[in-house]
Amino acid sequence: MPEPSTPSFLRPAFLTAILSAVGSLAVSAVFVLAARGSDDLSFSGFSRSSARTWLVSLGSGLDAGDVSLGLVPVGATLMCLAIVAVTTQWVVADPVELPAFAAATAGAYGVVAGVTSAASNAGDIHTSAVRAAIGAFIVGGIGAAVGAAMRHKATADLWPTPNVDARAVLRASVPAIIAVLASSATIVLALLVLHVSRAGDLWAVLDPGFGGGLALAVGCLLAIPTLVLWTASALIGPGFALGTDTSVDLTGAQLGEVPGLPIFAALPAPGEFAGWVFLLGLIPLVAGMIAGWRVEVRDREDLLTRVGLGAAAGGVAGLALGLLIAVSGGAIGPGRMADAGPPTLTPLLVAVPVMALGGALGAVLGHYRGDRATKPGVTSSSRGARLWKRDKSPSPDRRVDQT
Repeated sequence: MPEPSTPSFLRPAFLTAILSAVGSLAVSAVFVLAARGSDDLSFSGFSRSSARTWLVSLGSGLDAGDVSLGLVPVGATLMCLAIVAVTTQWVVADPVELPAFAAATAGAYGVVAGVTSAASNAGDIHTSAVRAAIGAFIVGGIGAAVGAAMRHKATADLWPTPNVDARAVLRASVPAIIAVLASSATIVLALLVLHVSRAGDLWAVLDPGFGGGLALAVGCLLAIPTLVLWTASALIGPGFALGTDTSVDLTGAQLGEVPGLPIFAALPAPGEFAGWVFLLGLIPLVAGMIAGWRVEVRDREDLLTRVGLGAAAGGVAGLALGLLIAVSGGAIGPGRMADAGPPTLTPLLVAVPVMALGGALGAVLGHYRGDRATKPGVTSSSRGARLWKRDKSPSPDRRVDQT
């Protein structure tokens, strides 16, 4: 009786998970070494600090006595995801069964993160093994799927369903998500440029030195995606907090004492905003309209069908944004810093109906302005010719025929 063969995807999946974890730990070690500078570190202390940095990047959180860090550093998480994707492209030389490979990689990566969390806990400093394993599972699965699909040009296998309408909804939701995030990134960049002198002053006060300055610069860059998501929350409506009695939304900014990091120079000046700023709240609605406009209905001309698909596309975009915003908040320190970022559920509850409404409106516009204008056989010249014939007085021969 022949022995059962090992599935072909298991070996590359385990290898991808292990190499990705090693690569992420190496990057974390460089960051810790630069941040600590010449401080004396034992090998065990250095190893634990590097492991904790990686785990926090995956969303494990960190508790050190009275200090709690619950915020997910989105930029660092994206970097870990990129490491997994690049490692996958290097490891997976032959085509594999994509869903099975991604699931196996995610499971192995999650186990490695959970074991690392348990091994790195010491004294009053510990990370959550459960959160680390869940975060690693998500990051490892997405990174492995994207990397393998790009390596073998099999991006079509990334679709979660073969349903044509579902694919059309998902495809149309992407431009809406990009529109909101791009608008938020533009606002953050503009505020950074306007307050660059303030950022310089904060940098000078910290005086981090060369190694510490390098680590601080990297940390500020990795914090930009988090600020972008917080700004998106402000555009959607709920805004965000940065400590007790400190909030920012489209009506104004109420700022108390904030962490003295140069990246926080992008925060607006305290006070009530100008009235026109409130118009920025229309960006999510317009983004939803983009989704509804771009949804593909193929050969169907039913308005209700298109409106339904457009609303679904806008709603999916709102759902994705709401989930991203939800994970971007959390504690960043003790006391008043225990509450930072947007509220957990409010952006989701607002973004879904607003962008779904925008999707429905965009679908209506697309139906009357897009589809009808591009019907087969209907050109601008033919429409002009029919209009010209309708307005033109009948010829003599036609008058005879009519009599």
